Amino acid sequence: MENTLALNPRFLSESVSPVQVALWAVRGLFCLNGFLYATWATRIPAIQAHFQMSHATLGAALMLMALGALIAMPSAGWLCSRFGSRPVAAVSLFVYLLGLPLIALMPSMSTMLMALFIFGIGHGTLDVSMNVQAVEVERRWHKPVNSSIHALWSVGGLAGAVVGSLISLGGLDVHWHFTMVTALLSLATLPIITRLLVDDEPSDAASKNSAGDNSSVTAHNHSGEDILTGKATASRYQRFSVVLLGVIAFCIMAGEGAMADWSAVLLNKVLGVNEGIAALGYATFAIMMACGRFAGDGLSSRLGPTKQVRVSGVIATLGVLLVVTSTHVATALAGFALIGGGFATIVPAVFSACGRLEGIPAGVALASVSTIGYFGFLLGPPMIGFIAEWLSLRIALGCLSATTFAVVLLASALKVGISPDEITDSPNATALNG
Repeated sequence: MENTLALNPRFLSESVSPVQVALWAVRGLFCLNGFLYATWATRIPAIQAHFQMSHATLGAALMLMALGALIAMPSAGWLCSRFGSRPVAAVSLFVYLLGLPLIALMPSMSTMLMALFIFGIGHGTLDVSMNVQAVEVERRWHKPVNSSIHALWSVGGLAGAVVGSLISLGGLDVHWHFTMVTALLSLATLPIITRLLVDDEPSDAASKNSAGDNSSVTAHNHSGEDILTGKATASRYQRFSVVLLGVIAFCIMAGEGAMADWSAVLLNKVLGVNEGIAALGYATFAIMMACGRFAGDGLSSRLGPTKQVRVSGVIATLGVLLVVTSTHVATALAGFALIGGGFATIVPAVFSACGRLEGIPAGVALASVSTIGYFGFLLGPPMIGFIAEWLSLRIALGCLSATTFAVVLLASALKVGISPDEITDSPNATALNG
């Protein structure tokens, strides 16, 4: 109850620190971000139908959104270091919220693409700034909380997908749906933003991060250090391990992006179900993703990271094959559940492995791997669109079985610096208990 009341100033007392308040604020920010993205994802078929887009055109539109995010991310890092993550998060959240209804309200294809580009800029900038804020909260909290923070993105995505499904079933036009979501979520922005932490001055943060802190709290620093030059003692093998971990993150996050953007399209256009039922594909995926993230620490303790990733990769691969060969919606939904459950724990295990690499600062390794993975998240969906136009949507999504099974083959890259017994006693095992 204390944590629930922490965001209300009337209940703040000396026993509730600003960091605790900020922790719940950044969790709320992640949840809001997930809700917004899921709102967009569940109504992609409606946008495609409204603007009469082919699969290739939709793929190009998604590529434009990805381009907006990729252009914004480097600038967002500089802005956070110059002005702090809180004001950057505030402005980018405003752009993200405004961009959503603009997509549906634009009168022509060209203006819709401009709105989608703006939406991508808001998405990319907010993603960077909220992660910088999460890192700052974790550093001041003095124990891992990033896992529970990121789990709230899944919770928000689940909520947005369920709401989107219900609204689609109700027949509400997509522009009214997006406008209502923006109006309602705008009410939560001021309480969240005003309770985020004010970042330390860059010089102060640098001195604190250089004081022997190799924990995950430096995962997304913006020092500009490259893995090849960030640590002179890093061996070629260690640098290659970072590349392999990045490839694993790329494969999984490409699949995550594909599920968000193409699951509803597959059910709607290929299996012929209505938009409301089609939205359940991503909802099912998001449910299993959220459950898997909350259960991930226990699985890692019992299986060890390498076996955990291999088992998860096999489960996800079977899910992809089930989805692309299904002829009934129930079978497809079962496949989406397997994909969500399989994907859920792989990227957290990869990030933990980054922190165990010797000779490379944890923050440098994590930032490098997460950047490679995010490229997969952004580039995977438009590539699916291009392949679908060339061949078919089933074959395009079936390509994910190859990239997902590649993770099984590369899982030995997680054998760095720790045994399964040590994982049980690691502070990371309590990350979700914050």
